[in-house]
Amino acid sequence: MSAPRPSEDTPMREDGRHMQTGNKRVSQTLDLPQIPTTDLSLDFSDFIEPDAAEVKAKLQKRASTVMKLAEENEKLKAELKAMSERVEQAEQRRQKLMRMREQRALEEPSS
Repeated sequence: MSAPRPSEDTPMREDGRHMQTGNKRVSQTLDLPQIPTTDLSLDFSDFIEPDAAEVKAKLQKRASTVMKLAEENEKLKAELKAMSERVEQAEQRRQKLMRMREQRALEEPSS
């Protein structure tokens, strides 16, 4: 009886002969590409939920917009307070001028 004919997927030696040990095949190590170690930072949410990165970006944009609006709101509140104080001062001056006119009218002799 002759040995079984080696199949095409049987590993070969450097000399071109098929490697066999009895009926067991010996596997060769394959040259695999090296994994780069420079930047392996991955966000696993990209794999779990592909849309999560997009949702996160939208939320960050909304948060930024909210912060800008809050700052603008505070600025407008300060401007409104300053304007209200100026209106109140103007109203007090007007009332003071009205009292002064009334006093002059009373002090002047009638003709």
